[in-house]
Amino acid sequence: MALTEREQAQSTTAPPARPWRTALGITAVAVVGTAAGILRQGGAGALNTIWAEDGQIFLTQAVDKGVGAFTTSYAGYYHLVARIVAAIAAALPASWAAATLALGAALVTTLFAIAVYRLSGEYLPSPLARLLVSVPVALLPMSQGDVLNSPANLHWTGLYLLFWLLVSRPPTMTGKVFACAGIVLVAGSDILTAIYVPLAAFIIWFHRDRYAVVKAVAFAVPFGLQVLGLLTGQSEREGLAPAPVLGVKGYVFRAIPSTFFGERWVGAQVTTHSLIFTGLSLLVLAAVLLLAWRGFTTARWWFALAAALHSVGLYVLPVALSGVATPRYNVAPALLLLVAVASLLLPHETGEGTPLAVFALLFAVVLVVNFRVGNARANGPAWDDGLESAQVACAQRSGGSVEIEVPPLAAPGWHATLPCDYVDRN
Repeated sequence: MALTEREQAQSTTAPPARPWRTALGITAVAVVGTAAGILRQGGAGALNTIWAEDGQIFLTQAVDKGVGAFTTSYAGYYHLVARIVAAIAAALPASWAAATLALGAALVTTLFAIAVYRLSGEYLPSPLARLLVSVPVALLPMSQGDVLNSPANLHWTGLYLLFWLLVSRPPTMTGKVFACAGIVLVAGSDILTAIYVPLAAFIIWFHRDRYAVVKAVAFAVPFGLQVLGLLTGQSEREGLAPAPVLGVKGYVFRAIPSTFFGERWVGAQVTTHSLIFTGLSLLVLAAVLLLAWRGFTTARWWFALAAALHSVGLYVLPVALSGVATPRYNVAPALLLLVAVASLLLPHETGEGTPLAVFALLFAVVLVVNFRVGNARANGPAWDDGLESAQVACAQRSGGSVEIEVPPLAAPGWHATLPCDYVDRN
């Protein structure tokens, strides 16, 4: 969007005449989105399972360390949002832990989606385009084995939200406060926010006003703490095996097809089957570029380029550093690639938006097909079964801790190690 257009859009944006209606609408969407997130998990169910790190790292440390868990690093960075959700679970009875963690993750994910819809209006005036870049946050068509209803993996969708938090300028003071709070939460949850340092610097230079500075501080302070943790040894990331070529190849053969066709059709591994969808995805991108270039749409070229560059960066950086192309690395890059597509398919002012409508319809089919995809969490074990066994073990001893197995059931296994006084809490 041109600078004058953006300022004009903001000047004509006024606070809603009836805020209670907005609040009621947001609440309703949050409830529906949270319920949808929970329903996506099959098998033992989201409310009766705790995924891997959610149990072994975040719940265990929240119960054991209390507030001290917030200054404890995991995998090389601090996870502020996950720590908050785990702290709530630790304050409640152990029998509520699985439901609390799952509901917390599903709710936060839905709130991220709502925030994207509201923030994106500044750059994407089409409501359909805004739905295209926000609904997939809550209904991710990929990476369900890792990200679904998992506080430990909220930072992946958070990295996408951060793009909108940085580029947008909410018209109200309340909106600005929430945006800055969101920046703190995301930057305090993942050191990969380093990708956004140039964007944050550009925002300060471009706007040169108080809000730009406050927003930059909200980003810089938690990000600086992430870096400080690495420099002082308080935070470490082990097992790094740099592989920059794998990062580029993974983006083309994993991230791009997963974006347009989802996990059910593309799969989690690069195979002959997945290569077919890679080819189809590249054809889709070529068609989008051609339509925009020929003037069939009102393309926002610079904004699309910004989203695309950050999409590539957020995939290549973690894969290049770790040497592993795990499915969860697709999340933020895929969502940003959708932003680039939506920016190129914006309809003309006459209202003719056939290319965008066709793409949105096809993508809606992808979301439906990928609403529930089989994953390791479906196989359990169920939290209530593990908790019952732990309570029996605690009854046979005085004090101490017990281990409760959590999914996935893969060697060497994942366990939540919890004190008996927490296990027996009612």
